[in-house]
Amino acid sequence: MVTKYTPYLLTAFLGGVLLRSFFNIPQNWILGILGLAGGVLFIFYFFKLGGRFLIFSLVFLGFLLGMLRFSIFENKIAADKLHNYYGQTLILRGKVLSSVLKPNSSRITLETDLGRILIIKRIYPEYKYGDVLEISGKVAEPENYAGFDTAKFLAKQQIYSQMIFPEIKKTGHSPNKFLNSLFFIKNKFEESLKSILPEPEASLASGMLLGIEGVIPQGILDNFRKAGVIHILVLSGYNITVVGAFIMAFLGFIFPNFLAWTGSLFGILVFTLMTGGEPAAIRAAIMAVIGLLAMRTGRSYLAILGLLWAAFFMAFWNPMYVRFDRGFQLSFLATLGLILFSSWFMKKLWFLPKFLGIRESAASTLSAQIFVTPVLLSWGNLVSYLSPLANVVIVGFVPTIMFFSFAAGILGFFSNFLGTTLALVPYFLIKFQILAAQFLASFDWAVIYFNF
Repeated sequence: MVTKYTPYLLTAFLGGVLLRSFFNIPQNWILGILGLAGGVLFIFYFFKLGGRFLIFSLVFLGFLLGMLRFSIFENKIAADKLHNYYGQTLILRGKVLSSVLKPNSSRITLETDLGRILIIKRIYPEYKYGDVLEISGKVAEPENYAGFDTAKFLAKQQIYSQMIFPEIKKTGHSPNKFLNSLFFIKNKFEESLKSILPEPEASLASGMLLGIEGVIPQGILDNFRKAGVIHILVLSGYNITVVGAFIMAFLGFIFPNFLAWTGSLFGILVFTLMTGGEPAAIRAAIMAVIGLLAMRTGRSYLAILGLLWAAFFMAFWNPMYVRFDRGFQLSFLATLGLILFSSWFMKKLWFLPKFLGIRESAASTLSAQIFVTPVLLSWGNLVSYLSPLANVVIVGFVPTIMFFSFAAGILGFFSNFLGTTLALVPYFLIKFQILAAQFLASFDWAVIYFNF
């Protein structure tokens, strides 16, 4: 019986995690209600009372366990020691876990003996994964910005402190050869893209391939947001799923289904490694594989169950993902849309050719768009009537751009001339995307703004 209702139990757990992320409910209250619900469940089960009440009790129990898991994770701040030094000037030494370039600054996550800390610094000099740094500055508590809960957003990475423009000195490099090799390849590939593509096309290509926005002008980001296609620059299962579907459809036009499926899995593996094997990429790849499995087998129920199990394990590992990780949200919703609506759109888009996977790519894009729209709405507080059109016109080129950008970046390792020549394909397509987003964003009447 429990197996039959597993989807409801998993959904209840995720719902509990989500609700608790919005409200600071004391953990003792949750434990008390959990004990009461467990007692009721025992009575119903022992005395064999009412099947429906028993199922309701189980679902409610799953909901409470989700709330409890979030509370336990949130209390991990007790293991962090840096928050005890808010307002004090410290000298810290640690390893760079990640480095994100922004238009006017750079943000580094540093792992120290006292806990993780976010470093906000000038763009140069650049530091990479594995660099060992010595920093000196004032430890501060993360501050919320424009109503956004920055503290919890950072807490999902177990970061509870920040330093703004500290003194920094590089003292060495981490000896982790495997991860260093992955990030070395990633950094070299990014450098190759920048050498064969001009800006902002290079940053847009990096965003689609690696989830790295780089130094994209704010005006272009605003246009992408208004057009409803900003999600193509987030490292999520959306891009990877669409690309996997494109590869499977393209290879399926030439090879048997099994080889096409194998090729799509290999493509997902390559893209995941090219991001440096980051957790966000691994999560996205898992959900993309589930979506592609559903497309291959046509068994939607099992695919949804697999998706819920994947989301459950990810949320159990880090419940902050559910609300504060856009990549997780886009991955989950895009995959769900693909499972539920891909076949339906394939039939409705009969007028599009199957050649090179055009129809399947459009169906995948529209299927995912239906479910990611709520996330995009919460992201930018706006939605456009022209968003479906923008996703067909702009996002439809993403698989082609990613494929040729990847190939050009690899060629760039050996020959700048060959890499630059092949890069003309993604260059003109990205240029078209920029102009299309600018055109569609110019229709102010089509954009609805929300204040929340």
